[in-house]
Amino acid sequence: MILAWVNDLCDSLQSFVGGLRTTGHFLLENLRGEGGATAITRQYPAEPAERVGDRQRGHLVNDAPRCIVCHACDKACPVDCFKMDGERDANNKMRASRFDIDLSKCIYCGLCVRACPTDSLSMTADFELDPRQHGQRYLFTRNSSQIDQHFEAADVARLHELSGKAAPELTADERQWLHERIDPKGQHLIGMFGLGYYTAEEKARVDAEREAKKKQKDAAAAAARQKPQPPAAGGPA
Repeated sequence: MILAWVNDLCDSLQSFVGGLRTTGHFLLENLRGEGGATAITRQYPAEPAERVGDRQRGHLVNDAPRCIVCHACDKACPVDCFKMDGERDANNKMRASRFDIDLSKCIYCGLCVRACPTDSLSMTADFELDPRQHGQRYLFTRNSSQIDQHFEAADVARLHELSGKAAPELTADERQWLHERIDPKGQHLIGMFGLGYYTAEEKARVDAEREAKKKQKDAAAAAARQKPQPPAAGGPA
């Protein structure tokens, strides 16, 4: 019994010394400002992080042209942060006409990235996202009443243009238009990565082209079926 107690004591001391050795090693690096273990507390946001780890799971973005609107990410998401719609193009391929990510809900679990069959979703290495710095991603702050608003392609383009202007440069109409669609104090940080809805005219044109291609394909298949087949080789004379 005494021997077992001594062994346990030695193992505890060994673990304690090993932990102190590891902590002391990183402490010296931090004090000297060397290596990748510098972890001196910074006063965020005045002193943002200067280095982000290579395995950082940052903010979620979507490469909209690669999205096929299969809803695999929506099914995998445990917090329901996606809102998406799709339209078929002239080649009968699905495209994202709307793909909103409510980044205020996202828990950065990465399940949607794993589920995506086209790798259109990815986690960036960015430490933070700010609508004023990432306007090229159509990143906006919105309140609860604005989340379900749909945008035409022209609306998204105008939203992107006006949000980049200083407030004194906006006319009264432009200010009102923005006020109805975004809210600087809103609690939802929305990343709008969609390509914009078809206009009614564009949708009619695309539908007509798709229908014409379908009829042409069906006609070619019907003609192939009606074409007489040559006799099989080696048959009776």
